[in-house]
Amino acid sequence: MMKFTQYLINERFVNLISDDPDKEKYVDQVWDLLQYSYRDIGGIKGSGFSSKEDMIKNIPFWKLAVNKGKVEALIMYKDKGGRKSVAVGATGSDWSIAKVADMMKNDIERSFGEKSKGALGLMLKQYPFNVIEAFLKTPKEAEGILKKTGLTPISDVPKDQWPADAAKTLEKYPKLKDYGYLRELAGKPAFKVMIGTYGQTIR
Repeated sequence: MMKFTQYLINERFVNLISDDPDKEKYVDQVWDLLQYSYRDIGGIKGSGFSSKEDMIKNIPFWKLAVNKGKVEALIMYKDKGGRKSVAVGATGSDWSIAKVADMMKNDIERSFGEKSKGALGLMLKQYPFNVIEAFLKTPKEAEGILKKTGLTPISDVPKDQWPADAAKTLEKYPKLKDYGYLRELAGKPAFKVMIGTYGQTIR
C-alpha cells in the first residue's frame, strides 16, 4: 500500500516564480502541454509564448499540477496590474481537469483573467452564479483593466451573429450576457469574460 508521504510526492502543485531554476527542468513539458491545449488554434500564441526561452524569461509565474513527475495541468500568469492568468493547459485526464478546476477556484480572490470556451465553462461550474457574479467584470471594466478599446459587449451583438461558444454559454448562463464581450483575436471575434480579482501582484 502506498504511504501518504509517497502520495504527496507523486501528486503535488509546483509554483515557479521569477527566475526559479526549475523552470528549465519543466519547460519542455510545459511547452508541449500548452501546444496540445491550444492545438485547435495552432498552438499557444502571444507575448511570452514565441519560444521556450521567451516563456522562461517573460512569463513570471507558472503554477503546475504534477503527477508522478508529469505536468498534467497548469496555469500561467503575468503581472499586469495584478496577477493575470494568460494560459491554461491540461492533458484532458479526469485528474488534470480536477486540478485546473481547483486552481481556478482557489485563485479567484488573488488573480484575474479572460476566460473563454472550456476554461470559462469550468470556472462557472466552481461557484453558484450569485457568488461568482461579484468577481465578474463588465466589458467597460475589462477595457479599463486591459487598457484596450474595441471590446464589443455581447449584449450589443445580434444573437444570430454570436460565435457558437458564446451562444452555448449564454444559453446555459443567460445572466452572463451583461458581462461577456467580443474582441478580435487573429482576425476573428472571440467571446471572452473577465473574472477574478484585479490588483493582487505576484509574490
